[in-house]
Amino acid sequence: MCAKAATNTAAVFTEAMRAYESGKPAEARRLARRLVEAAPHFGGAHYLLGLLALDQNHGKRAASHLATAIAITPGQPTLHLAMGRALEISGEIDEACLHFRTVLSLFPNHAEAHARLAHLLRQQRRDDEALAHCRQAVAADPGHAEAWNTLGALLQEQGNHNEAAQCLRRALQLRPAWPAALNNFGLALKQCGNLAEAVTILEGAVDIRPDHAGSRTNLASTYRALGQLDNARRHAEMAVKLAPRDCDAWIELGLVRQAQGHEEGAAAAFDHATATAPDQIKPWFCLAEACRALGEVERAAQAYRHCLTLDPDDTHGAGLGLALTGIADAPQRAPQAYVRQLFDDYADRFDSALVGALDYRGPSLLADALDRTLDRKHDLAVLDAGCGTGLAASILRPLAATLDGMDLSPAMVAKARQRQVYDSLHEAELEQYLNRHPESYDLIVAADVMVYLGSLSGPLAAARTALRDGGTLAFTLERTEDSESYMLGAKHRYAHARGYVVQQAEHAGFNVVLLEDAVTRKDGGEDVPGLLVVLRKKSRRDD
Repeated sequence: MCAKAATNTAAVFTEAMRAYESGKPAEARRLARRLVEAAPHFGGAHYLLGLLALDQNHGKRAASHLATAIAITPGQPTLHLAMGRALEISGEIDEACLHFRTVLSLFPNHAEAHARLAHLLRQQRRDDEALAHCRQAVAADPGHAEAWNTLGALLQEQGNHNEAAQCLRRALQLRPAWPAALNNFGLALKQCGNLAEAVTILEGAVDIRPDHAGSRTNLASTYRALGQLDNARRHAEMAVKLAPRDCDAWIELGLVRQAQGHEEGAAAAFDHATATAPDQIKPWFCLAEACRALGEVERAAQAYRHCLTLDPDDTHGAGLGLALTGIADAPQRAPQAYVRQLFDDYADRFDSALVGALDYRGPSLLADALDRTLDRKHDLAVLDAGCGTGLAASILRPLAATLDGMDLSPAMVAKARQRQVYDSLHEAELEQYLNRHPESYDLIVAADVMVYLGSLSGPLAAARTALRDGGTLAFTLERTEDSESYMLGAKHRYAHARGYVVQQAEHAGFNVVLLEDAVTRKDGGEDVPGLLVVLRKKSRRDD
């Protein structure tokens, strides 16, 4: 190309880009096409045609123009960034990721490339990689609203609701009245227990985008948590009208109907949910629970068994539900996966829900029992077994030379660590942990832990292993008068008979120091009958 032609090409391209940036796409397109005819090997014209196609959401056309531009001038990050966007629109996610990675190989701190790559990796459920790229994006550009939104959504999905809320608040500061971020922020606030603020935020999302079923489903769920069931039902019904193939919307409508006492309507909604997402566990579990409430035992059992086929680890407790139909025997304990998931989901709102709504007083009752029964009340090696968020730590710390905590739920352990009270914290299953620490403790306390264990034989034997000679085990139970041993209750918690506790304690090598009726919590405003238990490991001379 001669100097005069090159100068003319540059001038026309400058004019074309000025038209594009001024919101005159027709003029920009005319000039770009003129350039392609006059100078087919000038990459800028193909790049501009690619941008124009992107603006019209024509991914494949954009990719064709951009491929030509890249062939002419390879190694240009702007071209690869645009090509990534074009391929993303076309649904070619893997190829799009390659182009965003190419940008990062050229400019490792390119915020937009990190953000776009994180968004796509999240779609592929490669969450850890997505999280890392989000953090790099906001580090490179703290004003990148999309990266903050994606980071918040990822943290929300991983159960880190408080940090998620902070990230999403930042996204909305940068880009107010953004429906996607409002929806994510409202959901994070709900999971944190800030229900009133969550409703306000989600109402804003629905006002801006009234045809978005997901926002209405989340709003319905929040109203349901607040007990405002008429509002919840209105939004849930609108959600299923807007998106009749949305499983989550049908599940929420079923849960609202269930809360209003309409079990048949709930079962019908859950039926729709299983039809829309037959491979998901939750709709089948909800259907099973609704059928059990209706007394449709065989239908409930069939749905529970389908849950177990889909999820052999049983994160929803379908095996417990199956036992409650009477068709199967109650298992000796709740499944580990179920308990772990239950408390992971519960971690952010655990303290407020347990102490507030359920009037939980297990730690204070145990403190009183220990004050009455311990011979030595200081310099003990203490284990808070099933420590949860650490609600019992304040009553155990004064007794302890060392205070360890362990829990099956990683989210609960993370919350307990924030208290900075424990000397060590461990994510572990109760019996396995106890058996791995022989003669390590003077005192083991388990508040609201044994309610997820039916048979006490294994845990008591393991506790005896972990206790030093003459050591103390203190725990709470729910109480039953309807069984000689233990029974599984409707809320998937076990209740134990007094005589069974005495029998198992003696069999495991304990003396019963204290066994008395107590109420550790409420359910539906009613006291739940319980037991307060203090056992002492028999010394070798007692044996």
